[in-house]
Amino acid sequence: MDTLKRRRQIIKELEKNGSVKTVELSEQLGVSTMTIRRDLNYLQQEGIISLAHGGAVLNNGSLMEHGMFYKEDTMTEEKRRIGEFCYNFVNDGDAVFIDTGSTTKMVAETIVNRKNIVVVSHSLPVQQILAHAPGVKLIAAPGVFREKTMGFLGQMTCEFVAGMKFDTLFLGVEGIDVRHGVSVPDIVDGETKRALVRQAGKVVVAADYTKIGMSYFMSIVPLTDIDVLVTNKEADCALLDEIREQGVEVFLV
Repeated sequence: MDTLKRRRQIIKELEKNGSVKTVELSEQLGVSTMTIRRDLNYLQQEGIISLAHGGAVLNNGSLMEHGMFYKEDTMTEEKRRIGEFCYNFVNDGDAVFIDTGSTTKMVAETIVNRKNIVVVSHSLPVQQILAHAPGVKLIAAPGVFREKTMGFLGQMTCEFVAGMKFDTLFLGVEGIDVRHGVSVPDIVDGETKRALVRQAGKVVVAADYTKIGMSYFMSIVPLTDIDVLVTNKEADCALLDEIREQGVEVFLV
């Protein structure tokens, strides 16, 4: 098992049990306790866990955020369905912005064969996917690179998009909540996303069903500023009804 797969497995164990023991992980994954300690130190640096005597516990606060290395291997089928459905919101001749995130990355993968569209993005994975798409004019938004979201963020990004108008924004978020709106853990990420919303004619939130009912430290905008939510049919029906009451059109895939 390579390093990324092992660390994903450690996170899954933490999500299941809340805590892990170094010795038990070593036996379960077939590696040395020194290797497990290195993995736990890395996850602590990412803010995912806190080290405890003989192991670690999962962080669950409003600042908690998984890195892309984990997100890209989680809920892949659910995110693929969302990405494929979002294809319907892109028309020939459109200018769209694709936000950072593992679900919005799936949107990029579905529109590679679109013709005569402009795509602006500050997501490095999105830029890599669309770099050789013949019918896509790709514009890379600048900013300060943030490894956790694999994107370029901050004041430079906000100023760059200020003079643009997008037909559609595909927005990635960590939480969708009636009271707190759409949110993320990081301040700079949240401020950047807020600037993107201001420039969009239509805001489409692409988020798997586990994000519904969650809220994080930095609120981006209230739900009344969101036009469309594309999520999964497994989402909580009562929560979806509350979201619809805020004027959001909800599509389940």
